[in-house]
Amino acid sequence: MKKIIIYISLLLLPFMYFGCSDYLDVSNAGQSDDNFVMSSPNEAFKTLSWVYAEYRTNAAHGGNYNWQDPLGSDAEYMSEFPTANNVIARLQPTAATVNGSAGLYNSLNVVLARSARIADLIAQKAEYQLDAAGSAPTAWTSIYGEAKTLRAFAAWELVRHFGDVPFGYENKIINEYELISRFEIMDAIIADLKAVESKMYVLGQGGLTAERISRTYANALIGEIALHAGSWQTIRTDIQGLYGNVQFDTKGTDDGTCVYARRKDYAEYIKMAEEYLGLAVNTQKGTAGLITSDSRAAKNPFQKHWQEINSRRVSPESLFEIATIPGIGNSEHPYSMGRPGSNSSIYSYLNNFSAIRIIPSFFYNGYESGDKRRDVSMVVTGSNAATGQENLIPLGVGTRIGGGGPSINKWDKNRGDVPVFPNATFRGSGMNYTVMRMADAMLMLAEAKAILGTDNGGAIALVNQIRERAFGNSSKNIAGLSGDALLNAIYNERKLELLGEGDVRWDMIRSGKFNERAIAVRQEMAAMEAGLQANGYYTFPSGRTISNYVWTKFVQVGGSSTAVVTQESTNENDPALYPGWRGIFNWGAVAHTATAKNLAIKGLYNYIDPAGSEAAALVADGYTRVNWGIQVWSNATVKAMLNAAILDGVVGRENSAPRYFHPIPLTVIDQSKGNVTNGYGLPNN
Repeated sequence: MKKIIIYISLLLLPFMYFGCSDYLDVSNAGQSDDNFVMSSPNEAFKTLSWVYAEYRTNAAHGGNYNWQDPLGSDAEYMSEFPTANNVIARLQPTAATVNGSAGLYNSLNVVLARSARIADLIAQKAEYQLDAAGSAPTAWTSIYGEAKTLRAFAAWELVRHFGDVPFGYENKIINEYELISRFEIMDAIIADLKAVESKMYVLGQGGLTAERISRTYANALIGEIALHAGSWQTIRTDIQGLYGNVQFDTKGTDDGTCVYARRKDYAEYIKMAEEYLGLAVNTQKGTAGLITSDSRAAKNPFQKHWQEINSRRVSPESLFEIATIPGIGNSEHPYSMGRPGSNSSIYSYLNNFSAIRIIPSFFYNGYESGDKRRDVSMVVTGSNAATGQENLIPLGVGTRIGGGGPSINKWDKNRGDVPVFPNATFRGSGMNYTVMRMADAMLMLAEAKAILGTDNGGAIALVNQIRERAFGNSSKNIAGLSGDALLNAIYNERKLELLGEGDVRWDMIRSGKFNERAIAVRQEMAAMEAGLQANGYYTFPSGRTISNYVWTKFVQVGGSSTAVVTQESTNENDPALYPGWRGIFNWGAVAHTATAKNLAIKGLYNYIDPAGSEAAALVADGYTRVNWGIQVWSNATVKAMLNAAILDGVVGRENSAPRYFHPIPLTVIDQSKGNVTNGYGLPNN
């Protein structure tokens, strides 16, 4: 797949510059001759691979943090300040610009139109029609289903990010168009998926890997869309009749533009979600599965998935990955959301912007002791390309290793089996985008079961599979929960499992408790700030303590003069190995003259009196005292950043709907002859 993407882009070069912004009022350039591009299923896939490449290059690339979904939750935020990059993440739509998400909007519509055209061409083939009349999947029926699912995927992304949008106009010449209800769109794409999924190959069948869409993912996508369709969401109230006959229950107040709502017939969609997620997790999972064993010395099956991704391999846990290529500048992992690096010309590959940061209170209080996901998911050090050393990331304003504090650790250029890769660039690591993995599907299935309340035991069993992997045994299993208590446990488990992957925010929205969770994390941060200012430290219910200061020292791990990438460590007395899953690869640049390259940290989780004997002994041993929690209360800029970045849009709207959609671009609004407008306080000009 990765090589095909390169040459098929050249094959279709005449079509690559089709005007994205004009997709609504011109015929699609993909209406090309069938003689070559559809002569066989393999040739049809080469054409479809251009569509995958379009999504990867113009929707996923640069968009993962600009979409802002992972940047605004009760666990994640953006430490760049001040910036316009996170206004939607903060729930501040009035601060957005009308074309701020135009690239994403246009790319998704190109993907939608091109995949629809390819499906139409396949449907005209006599060979396909003959195979479609049969009962078993074939290469022709599977590639047709792949094209239809890719169209549905793009339409679903449009609905998630933009709400109600123009839909169903692709590959047509039209004079005017209007907004279509998201519920109508979701119904339409679910129906399309249901019509094709049984004639598609499951993962592993017909040579399919997770780098292509399979029946396995099509089933999971039906479940995901249905789960969202039947859950809480913000709907427009400024356009009468937009949602037709759909009736809603609402929460909070209607501000005249939008309200928090759930359709009254939600249970029918949740039942659908349960059915199709069950197929993806069980009978139609193909070769995909939860990674539950690890033969490596690390003995951490959760981390093994990320080791595969960091090593540029398709993970056996993935249902669908967007393939990327080392050296091609459209691989956002880990540049925009992985472990931070430095912007240095000495080894520019380590330049990681790292937009997603962990809210400090979650870093200290989120995970239980013994949870093997904690250090794999979060880190407080990054890679200094200039010195070849592991640096502490200051807690405060900043990006890369210059600031921002705790960061996502799931994508790390130090971590792959072979970190050095020919032609890799700082924004072209070649690490795939994991669109969905088995743990995500399992926990969505548990959520659906818990909402329905008809199989609480099944929901609990699914959660416990995830927890047993996280803790290595059944000692932390949950039991006897139902109703809201079970749902809350599932949402919390999803946060622990999927941190930084772009799901926590959507879970908050679906739960109907977005505002409550947003207010709670802001209160938790306020209590932490007060404790640090009053006492020099603050201890969380987890037992972990954040302090005004930590002490750091560069060391040679194991007596080695080269840098070391550490594994998981349970020895809390070894400051160079605990927390684990950090360190730095020995990049070997000529300018890297330092011999001690790993970082030992003291006082990260426990209080050390800066005027006491322990602190004096550390200084005598070569440690340096470094500002840490003191930044939260003594630095006015840091205080302003934390107050703004952690969902400040909820302030003053505690009883109103969260406003999280992106603006439809100006071109679409202008060409619609007044039929398309932005709501939710978003700009229209």
